[in-house]
Amino acid sequence: MTVPPLTAEEIVTLTKEHSFFSWSAQDAVNPIPMSKAKGVYFWDANGKRYFDLNSQLMCVNIGHGDQRVIDAIKAQAEELAYAGPSMASKVRAEIGRELAEVTPGDLKRFFFTLGGAEANESAIKMARAFTGRQKIMTRYRSYHGATAGSITLTGDHRRWANEPGIPGVIRFFDPYKYRSSLYQEGDSDVIFARKCLDQIEEIIMYEGPHTIAAIFLETVTGTNGVIIPPDGYLQGLRGICDK
Repeated sequence: MTVPPLTAEEIVTLTKEHSFFSWSAQDAVNPIPMSKAKGVYFWDANGKRYFDLNSQLMCVNIGHGDQRVIDAIKAQAEELAYAGPSMASKVRAEIGRELAEVTPGDLKRFFFTLGGAEANESAIKMARAFTGRQKIMTRYRSYHGATAGSITLTGDHRRWANEPGIPGVIRFFDPYKYRSSLYQEGDSDVIFARKCLDQIEEIIMYEGPHTIAAIFLETVTGTNGVIIPPDGYLQGLRGICDK
């Protein structure tokens, strides 16, 4: 018996009936029935072509259907599709070595995960275990993931429904000039960065420097407005962490 292909409407209906969509009102969601993709384009099940300016979730940054990626996936699946976390493998060795060649300073060892939220969860545990401290600092205009710990680190409204979340998360304001109480018209980037850093240091003093395990931040804030830090901000924050 040959099963007829699903229509675009059936794909959408079945997907909505049997799947949850992230960050969406489930009854209102209206997904595109994506069927294929190549380069900077994807097509829906009706054959309509779309220009994928978002690279899906900002991750298909070399384009869809790159033959080099397809060939690499096929070759690896045929040779070794899965190795447990306690195993060593050629690809794990090679990617570790290549990362170590481009990371700064003594950052030469890596913990590989499947996504950003899982990476942040692991980083929370590592920071607390290594320092013996509990508090994590993060910014208000931030998004760090949807799992229990990472949504607590998240500063924007998406965390509200998930509070109280994990304990020990302290927040500070972003280096964002628009409507900032720290910014005064005419302030240079250097002056504004210094004001933001001074505020962070003040918060740390109130919280107790000996209680802070780590500071989490996006170097350039993404979903909360593409906030680019002023010159000297990240270097100053690194200095605070070292202190």
